[in-house]
Amino acid sequence: MKKLFFSFILVIFIFTNPIAAQTGINFGFKAGFNIATQYGIMPPDLTYEVNSEARNGFAGGIFLFFPITEAFGVQQEFLYSAKGSRQQITMTAPFPLSTSTEYNINYFELPILFRYNFINIGKVGIYGSSGFGLSMLLNGDYSVDGNIDVGAGPMPLDPESGDMDGLDQFDYNFIYGLGAKFELFDQNYFFDYRQTIGWNTLMMPTGSEGEPAALRNQTYSFSLGIYF
Repeated sequence: MKKLFFSFILVIFIFTNPIAAQTGINFGFKAGFNIATQYGIMPPDLTYEVNSEARNGFAGGIFLFFPITEAFGVQQEFLYSAKGSRQQITMTAPFPLSTSTEYNINYFELPILFRYNFINIGKVGIYGSSGFGLSMLLNGDYSVDGNIDVGAGPMPLDPESGDMDGLDQFDYNFIYGLGAKFELFDQNYFFDYRQTIGWNTLMMPTGSEGEPAALRNQTYSFSLGIYF
């Protein structure tokens, strides 16, 4: 799936680069990393604690920026985005149980952003962006282990792992962020920060005998880009 994604990006680059050059549309590349987390709602009839940790992963791809005015424009992106989380769960009833689960999920994302440049200082411009996106599942996997105490002391659970074949193929996102564009050696660059919040509640696997965990994706992304 990763090879298919990057092949798709290459095809988009080949066909859009001449169009961008002729129409004044900005075309560029961006790359950076995600701090990916997942969040959910605790069911009221269960007693447990959750400690969520982030998965750090790559995020990047290509984009087209359509200027409408000198300060405002629309940006369409085609991105690879690594998401997921690390979930440490401790349950006290009906018996002590602790599990450690890793979720690794990779998406092809299609964000559409509305970008407004509100400060210019020399060759540096500060802009805000907001919009929405569609994420399409490329692949993913999970692994879980832990221990349980049924009265004879803690006993290790059998480690388990699997893929994300049963996960929703699509996730919809709300996106907002800030960025700075600047010129260096007669070339245009930008640094971008954004938060992407998933709308869909995903039923994440917890093992063959466990109930799925209802979680939503959330990422904090930092990227550096170049545009022409």
